[in-house]
Amino acid sequence: MYHSLYFHLKANQNKATVLRMFFEDWADSICNNEVIYSTLVANRPLFGVETEIIKVDFVREEDAVAMKLRGIPEEFKQYLEIVN
Repeated sequence: MYHSLYFHLKANQNKATVLRMFFEDWADSICNNEVIYSTLVANRPLFGVETEIIKVDFVREEDAVAMKLRGIPEEFKQYLEIVN
């Protein structure tokens, strides 16, 4: 069973690809590469018409807890937000 966290990606398409690479590298380092990423597109009025959400599925629950407790690194805070 996977444990999931969702991150709202607040970047235009030009920055999103590079930001996603750095985000995945950061998450992989916390979780020993035992995560699966997927991208969801949602219509959320609070964030705008179309919003990109990164879903991170963790093999181990403790990795999800560790990531949530650490929070988003300072360099990503203006581009990412935990939504769940």
